[in-house]
Amino acid sequence: MKKLVSLVLLHLILSQSYVFAQSSRLTGKVTDQDNVALPGVSILLSGSTTGTVTDADGNFTINAPGNGSLVFSFIGYQSQTVAINNRTTIDLKLVQESTSLGELVVVGYGTQKKTDVTGALSVVSTREFSQQPITRLDQVLQGRAAGVQVTQSNGAPGGDARVRVRGANSVLGNNDPLYVIDGFVGANYNLLNPADIESLQILKDAASTSIYGSRGANGVVIITTKKGTKGLKVNYEGQGSVSNVIKTFDILPAGEFAEIVNARAIATGSNTPFTDAQIANFKQNGGTDWQDLVYRKGGGTQQQITVSGGNEKTSFLVSGNYVKQRGIVENSGFKRYVLRTNLNTQINKKLSMRLNLSGAKSMNHNTDGGGALIEALQWAPTTPAYGEDGQPTFADPIGSVSRSPLDQLYDKSNDIDRMNINAIGGLNWQLPVKGLSLDLQYAINYLNAQNKNFTGKRLSNNNPSASRYSSEQVTLQNTNALNYNTTIGNHSINAVAVLETQQFTDRNFTATATGLRFPQLGYDNIGGNSAATVVSGYSKWTLLSFLGRVNYAFRDKYLVTAAIRRDGSSKFSKDNRNSVFPSVALGWRLSEEEFIKNINVFSNLKLRASWGMTGSQAINPYATLSPYNTTQMAFNNTAVTAGVIQGNQGNKNLKWETTRQTDVGIEMEFLNGRLHVEADYFHKNTTDLLLNVALPNYAGGGTQVRNVGEIENKGFEFAIGGTPVESGKFSWETNLNFSTLKNQVLSLGGLPRLGTGTGAGGGMSITNEFMLKPGEPLGSYWGLNYLGTFKQADADAAAKQGRVPGDPRYEDVNGDNAITTDDFQIVGRAFPKLTGGWNNTFTYSGLTLNVFFQGAFGLDKLNYTRAGAMSGSGEARQFLLTEIRDYYRPGNENSDIPAFTKTYQPFTQSSRFVENGSYVRLKNVSLSYNVPTSIFKDKATIRVFASATNVLTFTKYTGPDPESSNVGSNTDTAMGIDRGSYPNAKVYTIGLNLGF
Repeated sequence: MKKLVSLVLLHLILSQSYVFAQSSRLTGKVTDQDNVALPGVSILLSGSTTGTVTDADGNFTINAPGNGSLVFSFIGYQSQTVAINNRTTIDLKLVQESTSLGELVVVGYGTQKKTDVTGALSVVSTREFSQQPITRLDQVLQGRAAGVQVTQSNGAPGGDARVRVRGANSVLGNNDPLYVIDGFVGANYNLLNPADIESLQILKDAASTSIYGSRGANGVVIITTKKGTKGLKVNYEGQGSVSNVIKTFDILPAGEFAEIVNARAIATGSNTPFTDAQIANFKQNGGTDWQDLVYRKGGGTQQQITVSGGNEKTSFLVSGNYVKQRGIVENSGFKRYVLRTNLNTQINKKLSMRLNLSGAKSMNHNTDGGGALIEALQWAPTTPAYGEDGQPTFADPIGSVSRSPLDQLYDKSNDIDRMNINAIGGLNWQLPVKGLSLDLQYAINYLNAQNKNFTGKRLSNNNPSASRYSSEQVTLQNTNALNYNTTIGNHSINAVAVLETQQFTDRNFTATATGLRFPQLGYDNIGGNSAATVVSGYSKWTLLSFLGRVNYAFRDKYLVTAAIRRDGSSKFSKDNRNSVFPSVALGWRLSEEEFIKNINVFSNLKLRASWGMTGSQAINPYATLSPYNTTQMAFNNTAVTAGVIQGNQGNKNLKWETTRQTDVGIEMEFLNGRLHVEADYFHKNTTDLLLNVALPNYAGGGTQVRNVGEIENKGFEFAIGGTPVESGKFSWETNLNFSTLKNQVLSLGGLPRLGTGTGAGGGMSITNEFMLKPGEPLGSYWGLNYLGTFKQADADAAAKQGRVPGDPRYEDVNGDNAITTDDFQIVGRAFPKLTGGWNNTFTYSGLTLNVFFQGAFGLDKLNYTRAGAMSGSGEARQFLLTEIRDYYRPGNENSDIPAFTKTYQPFTQSSRFVENGSYVRLKNVSLSYNVPTSIFKDKATIRVFASATNVLTFTKYTGPDPESSNVGSNTDTAMGIDRGSYPNAKVYTIGLNLGF
């Protein structure tokens, strides 16, 4: 026996001596497919225990024999074995493994392997937008996830976007998804720096979102920010951009406009405003291009710096971001500052701590659109921009009755400032029981909001005014989570139990003043006034939640998830305060079955189905109570006296809106993950819909919030992606997604219909522009059906309505020969039926080309901007667009553009100005080049890039931008009206990224 042991030891010694004798120093670098360095890659000499890992820059050094092999492995990437072949340098590019296999995703209060997820969720990889000049989260989400609709309704710098996940569920409530950033529920995504995002998931079905209970009905967007890694890293990115309006309206030249005005005057028996000499002068010298005076070349800059590092126990990340954008509309712009610090430390083997601090400040200046953009299409091109005194022309004698576009630009200010501070601290303790851990997290969020408005003398008829709104909002959150993970034979269990509390407090006041004595000081000296009003407010709500979830897997192929959450909200009365939201989901990984494995087609195949309930507390904190409002009244011709009156009646019986959702889906992967396909069908039904119901005068009048309605959303989602081509230095990665949606009001509690308005103004609307009606979607336009013009053959029908051939003809629904609001009907639908996106990344050596398309289909837009310029009535008075050239007249009697007659009576609230809002947009094209790191001895990385945003738009919509809308754009019951909306811009960007 001793001889045998001696021989074995001798053999091992000789073997190791031989290897050592033949070993030599080998160096190299490991990167991903985009040539980004990969730190922490494990490198092992095949057949031995000798190994190393790459440093922060992806570099490594190892002693290995020339005839050996190295095994490279890294989480999320395919392992590779490389023969050394007597080389002294090996540079390797690792390929990402299957998008599902082994990938961890955040699912709410925990993580799961993507293959074990039984709910419907979308993962947006940072790779998909890293090559694009992104400044906001909505730009990250748009077109990149099936079932997620993002509309940049305000194209201004820092403008708001509308995000919807699988449609809209509520009439009174906010239909935005719930944002969770680093575990803080209800975060403000507008103040997040996209460069800080580590991972992003969108939870869509009830099985995924019910864990968030009363706030999960609209979907949940979960964001995890970046953390530091071992070794010191410094990264800087700077970019500059120029921007232009995508397109403008075609306006009549001044000379032709004058001729049209004269022709109309002659037809209606009025005096002609322009002489032949004036018209000749306009034709020779031109007139005023108001659009050119309102729009300008915009621009911007973004500076980003990130410093991160750490050791085996502690890591840190500090990032700073600065954005400054000059809007394409004169006197508009946006600034944002963001600072973030993330700290993580492993105190001991059982206890770890984290602390995330972030602060942001944003400043919007005149980014609301409206005024100047409207008047640029209503002021006559024959009116000079400036008078003899050098001031903007005060009044338009021919066109609009409102003030000049220049006064709209420069004689007012609308400033919106936001400052947000967020602190999140947490402890994670691995308890003595194996697989059991306790996570404690506390968070505080402080938001200071300032809205400041000023209107000068010229716009206010010498009565300058100003207002200031100030609000302080504080949100406190405590989350206590007990997690348990275990595997017993073929059984895997992951469970979580959570106790969570949240409290929100808002204190605000508004001061409004007119007759400012020192208007040059604007809203900073409201005190000097002739009349003022001050209003203050306070509100508070709390939420107490208990929740639990169990994920069970048998042999990693039969999956069950069950979750339940109980929420108690202070918004409701005692009897209806609490509600329970359960869900269950099943999954079957067929790819783990032998009969599927034998086909040798799928690398992953999973069927899943889910059902669950979520809720919405879509009321203000005191809706169950009857409030008293302050007012001012005069009695017996005496002076005005302040007093108190009863407001709308409260309703103590109010309860939660409840959404029940069913989802069926399939996930497929082929060619070892190079191609993946995912499809879902969903059906959402929201009951106990909260609506404002009108009360009769004998019951006190006004309105009362009640649970009376029902809404349905259903549709299909489809996503396909992968790497179709990967050959040598060239690769093509593509991701395509699209989704359908049918939104429908099922019930209004017995009401046949319920109107919702926007107050568009300018004489555009004579009643509510939108109508809620069973069988129709939210955002249904309410107006007259335009049938064109009365033709000569319709003379008798026209006469019955007091009209003549050439006048506009509208459908007389009730047949009473009078066009009134009784003839109104649904004339369009603002909700898109289909949305989608297609992202492509082409890589060749150090060059990367990204091409991203995005679109929406099956939607209508009410173009009130065009209506104002083509109605020849109301505020505008004249026709300004070139399409008026085709107006009805002798020799052109087939035209559907009305004639110039004395009986002309237009209705802008009609299908004539409801347009097809569908579009496909080349959202972004980016080209970048990674400079070879060998030039800098692998001590630095440099990437230069150029990008173009909103390059091409394919649409039938006649306005500058089919996406933008500014009237009712924040709601789903009244959306999609374009009334001088601030359009999105074409943006051209160049930039530089440095890493050390």
